[in-house]
Amino acid sequence: MTLTGITSAVVAGIALLGFAINQATASEDMQAPSAGLHGSIVMGVAVMPEYEGSKDHKTRVMPNINLFYGDSLFFTSMTAGANLLRFKTEQGIAITAGPLLALRRGRDQDENAALNGLGDIDRALDAGGFVRFRKQGWHASVDIRQNVTNSGQGATMKFSAGHGIPLGQKFKLRANLETTWASAGYMKTFFGIDALQSAQSGITQYEAGSGFKDAGVSVMADYAITRDWSGFATIRYKQLLGGAADSPIVASLGSRDQASASVGIKYRF
Repeated sequence: MTLTGITSAVVAGIALLGFAINQATASEDMQAPSAGLHGSIVMGVAVMPEYEGSKDHKTRVMPNINLFYGDSLFFTSMTAGANLLRFKTEQGIAITAGPLLALRRGRDQDENAALNGLGDIDRALDAGGFVRFRKQGWHASVDIRQNVTNSGQGATMKFSAGHGIPLGQKFKLRANLETTWASAGYMKTFFGIDALQSAQSGITQYEAGSGFKDAGVSVMADYAITRDWSGFATIRYKQLLGGAADSPIVASLGSRDQASASVGIKYRF
């Protein structure tokens, strides 16, 4: 990750923060912290691309557990972190920041015919940090992650912004914008085609450099059934950009347009 690349990403992130933010699916749980251990159990069904850049979709059952200890520690969506820094500005903006660990999903070449011959990408562990901003329904965050179990898989920097809108006592709507910058190592791993992969798959060699790899929007609706139970539905769309969009597994064999949707139920405890 070069200094120039980081500077460009930060500048773009600051511009996006002007809209305001949210990325974590458990943000609503974090808005009203409780003492001790609390959280939610989520069960849903999702339709999503078979791989990042695929034109084909798959359906998956998506169980998930979100855990929080007070307003300090959290474990959500295979990401663990700690709010070590918390303060509020004179303008009423609540800021939290801290370290995080996250499991990075891999990729199996058998997931889609377009990946045959490219080999598997193993799951890996990322380490990094985050900064979140919140004020009156508006949310913003910056999330930086570097792979630590396979440094060749590189780093990502994600910016997201959004706003939660209550539509009555039981119905809530949340809209988010997000974009992700990726290092050359990440782009090479997930979108590049080296000489061996080209020979095995018949796909032309391709080298993807660092840069912003995607930009997208999501809308989530949440309906409170009882005090503890709620239903939700989410629609997400992102478009791959730059070196990611130009990769043969996207431009020729897949699609830069990536859409997904999920529906499910949540129990809070």
